[in-house]
Amino acid sequence: MRGGRAIWAVVVFLAGFAALISLLSRYFLIPALLAANDATAVEKRQLSALATLLLAVVLFILGVGLMLVLRVRRFFFPRSTGSESRQQTTHVDAWTESAKRMKNQS
Repeated sequence: MRGGRAIWAVVVFLAGFAALISLLSRYFLIPALLAANDATAVEKRQLSALATLLLAVVLFILGVGLMLVLRVRRFFFPRSTGSESRQQTTHVDAWTESAKRMKNQS
């Protein structure tokens, strides 16, 4: 069941990310492309810088989001097993214990 939950988390995350990209394209990239046709060289550089910054932010969100959804941390920082606080169980021989009890009874 655990693997199925991770797949659904990835699917939901990627669907949300696709919605973000579509909104970003509709409200920024397409108007910026249309504005770039009539822009001067300075304005084109400003649009390019803004688009580059926006791309960096979106890719950062994608990378961090995928790491959180896929829980990549467990591969790089595994949990400690707690073996330092554990103590070794002493296994006694049942027949030896039985012989000791028989000697104590007689």
